[in-house]
Amino acid sequence: MKTQILDIPKLKKFSDEKRVQETIWSDDHARISMLCMKPGQEIITHTHHGNHIWMVIEGKGEFLSGKDSRTIEVGQIVVVPAFEDHGIRNSSGENLVIASMTSKGD
Repeated sequence: MKTQILDIPKLKKFSDEKRVQETIWSDDHARISMLCMKPGQEIITHTHHGNHIWMVIEGKGEFLSGKDSRTIEVGQIVVVPAFEDHGIRNSSGENLVIASMTSKGD
């Protein structure tokens, strides 16, 4: 495998209808997706069989886990253990961009 540099500004895509989630890199073991959300858009709570890592690249939003919510913003990384309910809501007035890293098949 060759080294790759992913250019986030060139990869960002937004839609007025719903959040945009695209795989920007993957191999046999892991996947990185780019999540682009306009204000009011969200990822409903869900679980994975492996850890799920979110890195906030632009904007801020709410991390949801069970009945709890916490503000997340640029410079923060959220590490969610396997089988823990989690989701994200863009409750701000600005766009939210997140890099999502999971095990392949999750």
